[in-house]
Amino acid sequence: MILGELLGALVLQDGERVGVVVDARLLVPDDRSAPEVVGLVIGPRRGTAFLGYERRSARRPALLAHLFAWRQRGSYLVDVADLSWQPDDRQVVLTSGCTRWSSRLDD
Repeated sequence: MILGELLGALVLQDGERVGVVVDARLLVPDDRSAPEVVGLVIGPRRGTAFLGYERRSARRPALLAHLFAWRQRGSYLVDVADLSWQPDDRQVVLTSGCTRWSSRLDD
């Protein structure tokens, strides 16, 4: 699977639409290891990437920081263990009791 195929994919939970995949969170264990996808950021609407503005420390330029904060409202992070990818339908399915984490990196 190519990570880019997930971006913009429809996200379902219990058969209902809950949003789209807007970003991914990666973990790089050390300098020699390949990055590992640890979660997907689900947003209520399609949009652009956060461009680093999901970090609370990103304050400049202020207008862009406010725009991206407003644009990402309602987004949340889901652990990869709580989802499955349906490549034929281009859908991500969340488990019923999955935990929705904050998508902000500084929380």
